[in-house]
Amino acid sequence: MKRILLVSPFPPYIGGVSVSVQRLSEQLIKDGYYVDKFNTQTWNKRFNNKVIKFLKYLGLPLFLAFSRRYDVIHFHVSKIVPKLYVSLWRQLFSRETKFILTIHGYAGNAFRSKRGHLALRGFDRIICVKQGDRENMPSDYLMKTAEIPAFIPPVIEDNDALKFPRDLELFLNRDSFRMLINGFVITKGNYNDLYGLRDAVILLEKLRKMGRNADLIIIVLGSDSEIFVRDLKTYIKSADLEGNIFWMEGANGELWPLLKRVNVLLRPTKTDGDAMSVREALYLKVPVITSDVVPRPDGSVVYKSGSQQDILDKTIWLIDNYDSHVASIIARNTGENFAKKIIQQYESN
Repeated sequence: MKRILLVSPFPPYIGGVSVSVQRLSEQLIKDGYYVDKFNTQTWNKRFNNKVIKFLKYLGLPLFLAFSRRYDVIHFHVSKIVPKLYVSLWRQLFSRETKFILTIHGYAGNAFRSKRGHLALRGFDRIICVKQGDRENMPSDYLMKTAEIPAFIPPVIEDNDALKFPRDLELFLNRDSFRMLINGFVITKGNYNDLYGLRDAVILLEKLRKMGRNADLIIIVLGSDSEIFVRDLKTYIKSADLEGNIFWMEGANGELWPLLKRVNVLLRPTKTDGDAMSVREALYLKVPVITSDVVPRPDGSVVYKSGSQQDILDKTIWLIDNYDSHVASIIARNTGENFAKKIIQQYESN
């Protein structure tokens, strides 16, 4: 029995990476592998800051030194520095242990720099989840790099997962076109409102002014700006949309039970990777309206990023052609489980 260590965030921290890796661990156990987890998140929200998390990550070599040898250590860590750190101490451990890295975000040209090149040196196999990112790898890493989407289908069998709080259940039972957006409030760096929450609210406002009976569910997974959240809620109130928006903060479970109850997932991101929620919605035969900032899976309704008119036009088109578009999603749906392709990387030479 091969021993696998997964280094990643895990639930209850809910995000695309944590959900994907949790499902991968379940598939590995089902296939007969021994699986350990090294959670890069901390155990207490109060101490879940960047310094504490990095100090915990610094202890990973010590954890490995006192553990039985793993056949595969699979890393799901963001940023260059954590990857560079692995490359610094990788030589201390047996070459019989395969080090694998999955790059979940946009790789761009980050790894073509000297520091980026060194950051990849410690890994035996590299997986890029976003279409086209393999070509951004340094030429001497192309042979050991594969492109594999991160999406692993959920196991839909627990009826308890389909139960919602009474107020949300009442909202979901309304006779309206129900839109869903989930994401983080990220306003720092190069992108203001990276996940496009404000864009979704403006879209709802325009639809309702046109007489379209639409509602919106907003799930805020986290925020770097209380001011942005306050201003957005003020805008919602001023636009008289409070009765048409269900606002949720945090996540108490996976997204798929809610996806099954809405008409469309909105993904108006300003930049993106291979979004788990987009693939999950399409897998569940739920339409997706998404920005064109990266290549999107077949079946997505794609609009020009930053264009409020284009997202409005595409949404109206979807409402008017809903049944035929859902039928086209069903026709395209292969139900492919990418976990199998990931596990092939564990077994390859």
